[in-house]
This record gives sequence, C-alpha cells and structure tokens, in this order.
Amino acid sequence: MKTIQASRLNIGIILIILASLIPILLWFESTNARNQSSIFLASGQVLGLVGSVLFSINFLLSARFRFLENLFGGLNRVYIIHHLVGAVSFILLLYHPVMISLHYVPISVVAAAKILFSSYSNFPIFSGIIALAVMIITLALTFFIKLPYQIWKVSHKFLGLALFFASLHIYLIPSTVSSNIPLRIYILSFSFAGIAAFLYKSVFERFTIKKYHYKVTDVKLLGNDITEVILAPLSKTMFYLPGQFVFVSFTSLGITKEAHPFSLTSSPDQEFLSFGIKSSGDYTETIKLLKKDAIAQIEGPYGYFTFYRYGTKRQIWIAGGIGITPFLSMARSLTTPNPYKIDLYYVVSTKDEAVFLDELQKIESSTENFKVIPHFSKEMGRLNSDTIMQKSPDAVNSDILLCGPPPMMKSLKTQLKKLGIKGYRIHSEEFSID
Repeated sequence: MKTIQASRLNIGIILIILASLIPILLWFESTNARNQSSIFLASGQVLGLVGSVLFSINFLLSARFRFLENLFGGLNRVYIIHHLVGAVSFILLLYHPVMISLHYVPISVVAAAKILFSSYSNFPIFSGIIALAVMIITLALTFFIKLPYQIWKVSHKFLGLALFFASLHIYLIPSTVSSNIPLRIYILSFSFAGIAAFLYKSVFERFTIKKYHYKVTDVKLLGNDITEVILAPLSKTMFYLPGQFVFVSFTSLGITKEAHPFSLTSSPDQEFLSFGIKSSGDYTETIKLLKKDAIAQIEGPYGYFTFYRYGTKRQIWIAGGIGITPFLSMARSLTTPNPYKIDLYYVVSTKDEAVFLDELQKIESSTENFKVIPHFSKEMGRLNSDTIMQKSPDAVNSDILLCGPPPMMKSLKTQLKKLGIKGYRIHSEEFSID
C-alpha cells in the first residue's frame, strides 16, 4: 500500500506529461519543424500547443473529480499540481505570441508589432490576445493583490472566459492545427473538456455536484480562537473515512455563503459531523457568529489522509496546532482491540492551546497501543527528529502522518528523511484552496 500511495502521484504527472508530448509528436511532421529559418514560428506554435493543452488540463484539475484523487493520491496533491500546471501553461502561452512575432521581425517590424498590438481587425488573432489578456489580469490579481476570498473566487471564474477565447483562437486561426486533422481533433478535444469542466464546476455546480444538507446543533468556543461546530443530518448522511475533509457553506447571518474546506473531527461511527475551526482569516473569524439551526451544505468527502490507507500498523502522527483536527477524527475512530500502535505528537506553543488534549488523553486511557505525547514549543523548543527518535525509537520503520503549519512539516520531512525514513512512508495533509 505504501508504494502504491507514492506511485499514484507519479501516474498523474506521467499522464500530464504524455498529454503534453502528444501534440508535439502530431505537429512534428509539419514543414516548420524542418525549416531552420522558421525556428521562432515553430517554437511559438509548440508553445501554443502545449500551453493550450496544459491550460485545459488545469480546468480538469480544479473541478474536484473523484477519479483525480485516485490518480494523484488525494485532492491536496491534485491542487499542488493544479497550481504548478497553471503557472507553466501561463508562461508557455505568454511566450507563444512573442515567438511568433519574432519570426516576422526580419520580414517587417510593423507586421511583427501587429501580431501583438493591432490584431483587433483579425478576429482569430484578436481572440487569442483577449484570452491572454484575461489570463494576465486574473493571475496578477491572484499573485499581487490580496483580494477577499469571495471576490477572488469570482475573478478566477474569468479564466473560463480566457479558455473560451483561446479555443476560438485555436479553431479559427489558419495554422498547422487547421491543416493537421489529428492534431486539430486532439487540441480541440482538450479545449472542449476544459470548458465542460469549467461549466460543471463553476456554472452548473448546483445541479452537477452532490451536496449533503446538515443543520448546526451546537457551536462551542473552545478557547485559543478555536470553534467547534456540530451538525446533524437533515436527510441522507454522508459516508467518510476518518481524517478526510469536506467543503462547507453555511447559511447564517453574518457569514458569507462561499464553501471552504475543513477537516472532519467526528468519527464515521457517530451520527453527527463536527469540525474544529481556528480563527485565522476573515472567513474563519466569522464562524463564531454561527447560530444553532443554521443550514450547512456539504460537498465531499475528499482526501487520502487517513490511517486506514497505509499498510504499516506502526504509525507516528504529528499534529501542529489546528492540524490536530484530522487526527482527532482518527483517534475517535480507534477500536478496541486496537490493531495499530500509534504515537500522537500534539504540538502547540503552550498548554492552553491544546484544546483537545483532555479528550485525547481519555481516548489514550481507554485504548491500547495509543499514546499521546503533548509538546509545548515555548517550554520544550521546536519538535525535531531527535525528540521523536527518543520517544519513538522505532519511528524509522513506521508510517509518519503530518498535519500542521507548512514550515513545520517541511522541516520535519527533511529531518526524518535524513534519519533514513523513506519518502513514501511520510504522508502529509497540505491542502490549499483554489
């Protein structure tokens, strides 16, 4: 199971690479590939072909299709690849018109300039410029301006408009794509798939994506800006594995309606769902305003971060701060007798931040082979691999599950690998929303 988990990510990446190479192979027989004087034109065409395929794939990656979790080993990894593919496709498409313009410079500087700046009279070219302009504006807003999430989400939907105009550009422009039928079918198939994924996720989501309806039954302020929310099903209950997460949108006064991802803290054996939500931004700060009987729409579950998926019965769980939430769900799911041997490191700055420690210690006292190891950083320093090896000397032969602040996880991964722990034995939850 361990090697399978590691290979899933490789399968997804390999498929993306293959999808990007096929249009190059289909295009290669064109005369541009053999004409050294057309190197800029050939390069521009290749950049456009690969960039358009990757741009379309990016919409598939953002649509939260279930089969993608199987290919990449969890939705968090899908989104990591989503951001990478998006960046690469943008760079390729940005240089696509630049390289083609450079091809025309020896012929006429004016002709080259028209490719970039005076193409409004030529709709096939103009549609490509519109697509690129929308991409530039949207990504500039993403990277350089910190927009409120709900505004950022609306602005991100304009990328669907960019894909539409890019598809028009590909369909209408006289080029190798228009004369090479297999290449034309291949490129436009990806364009249509990307548009369909955009419509599925962003336009017709109300009809295409299954949602579960729950009602808030309790809201508890646990201290240290953590709110526990408990929900009861209004109709059909959702099946999930301990450690998974869902997207939740609440209908309640003072809380915006967009969906946000939260790890479940409840056990699948329980009839209710629960979350532990830390106030760490504009939206999560408003969770304190949530009232009983508020309605919640839930999409999911997602994620591969659950101890059931790993073959080794000896496991080390390391939670940093609010990263304890998926482990709380797992701890609540442990059975008696417990076939696993688990050490849970609960890392917080001070003891008063360990709001779930009492419950975890109660589970420890009633569950064999489950040990809770609190670590208070202000008193004990940062958790490191030396401390882990002192308290869990067989960690080298264990599966390591990490969830917490990214710097903590990155540091511990590096330290653990230096001890000889294989990368495929280290599992982390590093989800970031699109």
